[in-house]
Amino acid sequence: MKRDEVKVLVVEDEEIIRMMFKQSFSNWGFKVDTAENGKDALEKCQKQFYNIVVTDLNMPVMDGMDLLKRLKSKFAHQEVIVITGYATIESAIEAMKLGAYDFILKPVNFDHVQFTINKCFTKIRAEAENEELRELNSQLLELNEMKDKFLYITNHEIRTPLTIIKGYIDVLSNLIINPNSEVTETLTILEDTVAELSELVDRMHLLKSLELGETPKNNNTLDLKEILGKVYRDMANLFKVRNIELRIVVDKKPLFIKGDYRQVRLIMRELLNNALKFTPDGGKVMVKLEIKNDQILYSVKDTGVGIPYDKQNVIFDRFYEIQDVVNHRSSKKDFMGGGLGIGLSMVKEIVEGMDGRIELLSEPGQGSVFKLVLPYSQTKSKTATVDKTIVDTKA
Repeated sequence: MKRDEVKVLVVEDEEIIRMMFKQSFSNWGFKVDTAENGKDALEKCQKQFYNIVVTDLNMPVMDGMDLLKRLKSKFAHQEVIVITGYATIESAIEAMKLGAYDFILKPVNFDHVQFTINKCFTKIRAEAENEELRELNSQLLELNEMKDKFLYITNHEIRTPLTIIKGYIDVLSNLIINPNSEVTETLTILEDTVAELSELVDRMHLLKSLELGETPKNNNTLDLKEILGKVYRDMANLFKVRNIELRIVVDKKPLFIKGDYRQVRLIMRELLNNALKFTPDGGKVMVKLEIKNDQILYSVKDTGVGIPYDKQNVIFDRFYEIQDVVNHRSSKKDFMGGGLGIGLSMVKEIVEGMDGRIELLSEPGQGSVFKLVLPYSQTKSKTATVDKTIVDTKA
């Protein structure tokens, strides 16, 4: 809130003093109106809201004390500053007890008036900012509730129809004997689409379970080299199709970790898929799996579009996508192909559940590096050597 947004009402029966206050408040940047007595002031306050009312206590028709009581009963957030003489200081103290913000003594010292009005303005501005924060927080809570509801609906209301559709597609496939190429292609498209939707539902369910802490803790000993090898075999062709150079650098030492196989495979695959999505055709992606300082480091570096600085703190939020809705595409393998924005959210939840962390280093227009830091469960080794054998894939 700025000064010129604050409305001040001066209530004073002596015209000279009233005009002096009006001129001073105007010079200090406030919007100012005046009233000759409490009755006049109350009528004006009922027609429009004044942030601050500066009123004399001793006035005809309706005095300042009566005005104060009426204003505080109707406009709780309105600040009232009373003006009083030295002989009536007790009245000023009584006014403070009734809710007045402060008081000004006569004869008036306008340096003190300026100090008092500035202090009052600071309070009003702080309250306005707090109200904005409360409103924003309320909107965020509402948004999170909508996200939770969406997750619930996706998991419970879509899973059953998908199962039924999949069942009928299987029946159709068994009923059709020697289908022609067109029928075969149609059935394949249907099966692939249902499989993608089923995978999406499973991912949404996993994300919700991770957030609620309902995912079973499977602390199996896992060979990260073996898992990375399987992920590589699954995805290598996608990089070849788009002429993206994929390099894999793996530590010579055994790399074991405690965790859930499906979840560890998911986080490795998700970071690779993210690099594929945001790296243009002909770009480069490097994957490193190594041990340093008794920790497993899994990093994926790309030469993609990078992430804007102001978006890097929300990249792991649920349903957040870098590309805008207008340019959104559903393809999983195309450049800037879309999604629901839950992949990195799942990665973060899984990694933190394993007592690890995820780090991001990104330069807009130049690329990104996502690094997972995970606890090493094997016998501690003081040194780590990196295998110089590098797997390259390029069309």
